[in-house]
Amino acid sequence: FKTGQINGDLLIYHVLLTLKPYYAKPYEIVVDLTHTGPSNRFKTDFLSKWFVVFPGFAYDNVSAVYIYNCNSWVREYTKYHERLLTGLKGSKRLIFIDSPGKLAEHIEHEQQKLPAATLALEEDLKVFHNALKLAHKDTKVSIKVGSTAVQVTSAERTKVLGQSVFLNDIYYASEIEEICLVDENQFTLTIANQGTPLTFMHQECEAIVQSIIHIRTRWELSQPDSIPQHTKIRPKDVPGTLLNIALLNLGSSDPSLRSAAYNLLCALTCTFNLKIEGQLLETSGLCIPANNTLFIVSISKTLAANEPHLTLEFLEECISGFSKSSIELKHLCLEYMTPWLSNLVRFCKHNDDAKRQRVTAILDKLITMTINEKQMYPSIQAKIWGSLGQITDLLDVVLDSFIKTSATGGLGSIKAEVMADTAVALASGNVKLVSSKDSPLHKALFWVAVAVLQLDEVNLYSAGTALLEQNLHTLDSLRIFND
Repeated sequence: FKTGQINGDLLIYHVLLTLKPYYAKPYEIVVDLTHTGPSNRFKTDFLSKWFVVFPGFAYDNVSAVYIYNCNSWVREYTKYHERLLTGLKGSKRLIFIDSPGKLAEHIEHEQQKLPAATLALEEDLKVFHNALKLAHKDTKVSIKVGSTAVQVTSAERTKVLGQSVFLNDIYYASEIEEICLVDENQFTLTIANQGTPLTFMHQECEAIVQSIIHIRTRWELSQPDSIPQHTKIRPKDVPGTLLNIALLNLGSSDPSLRSAAYNLLCALTCTFNLKIEGQLLETSGLCIPANNTLFIVSISKTLAANEPHLTLEFLEECISGFSKSSIELKHLCLEYMTPWLSNLVRFCKHNDDAKRQRVTAILDKLITMTINEKQMYPSIQAKIWGSLGQITDLLDVVLDSFIKTSATGGLGSIKAEVMADTAVALASGNVKLVSSKDSPLHKALFWVAVAVLQLDEVNLYSAGTALLEQNLHTLDSLRIFND
């Protein structure tokens, strides 16, 4: 049962139908409270319904109710609803169970029907006895680390509904946010949605911490989202993807990594027959100097000219890894990316819609990179947009992306301001972009001015009018209206 996900009345109806065949004769119920918490709670008014809707003889014929895996939250919940639960307090038909073995003393194993997830908690356990849980009242506990969760079981009984009970708090690996070894005898455990970290003392703290880290790591590796967001590499993407890895790591400060990257580049050249014009020589024991930027850029220029079909995959990989690189490698990446930008034109004119859409996606990613990479902002403007400004055939697509991004951000937004700034970088890379009467920029500015006037903002009216007037003068001077 999850509050807000399951209709409470339907749950009651389901339970009534399930138990109906057994009302007339003695029967037993097993209630599994494993990991029960705030998200499973019955609100007060709903809890009271359970005592109203069940027929009296259904209560009379219950031989026993076995409560399995009671925890600290359940104890507090029963205290809070003590008035409603008075009839259950001290009942001999209420039996608290803390292990499958003890449940087997009352119910045969085949009849227990405990969920597989509950039974799995008892498998592959590492048990650490005589631990101390530190709080306003310190309690002795046993810490059990299984394959999917950590169990903290009280060593001393506590009162729940008038009975002495062992409490078993369960924390799944997915809930563990942090584990910290304070010293050789103390560690803390931070659990999601709990205010303060749990603190424990034990003589084998390091072993406990390592065991918990192990199950947490194993859970992370089993989750698709734990893998960095990255598009799946298709066979045809391999050369472009590995090429970026090789070029980027050639600029590493680690000599061994530079050598490995150089050998990877050699292997790529041989495997995929890349036309690199004899610039590489594969050999063992070769020392690759740290100041090799010119060499890397030279290789990139040669491949951009000779292997343009790698452009889309290569640029996508460059952009994907950019944010994860150091400042030095980001500058290097901008240097060897630039020669490939001019190749985008061939894909804009391609008959394949998918390739044209990938060009637009790359431009959108470059825009996002420009907005997010504040420290690299001047370099991105100069290297990327200054270079793209020189590619006249690409300007229509670029300006479309600028306008769409500005529109999503809204007037005066950071996105709109960055796009305006970037448009300047675009124009500075190509004076003809501004001076040519065929420039798409003039038409774009005309529609921008019209859009500003249509906003019906009094404060912007004079600016919109001035922009429109200046734009019309420019178009007139270029004799656009005479054609």
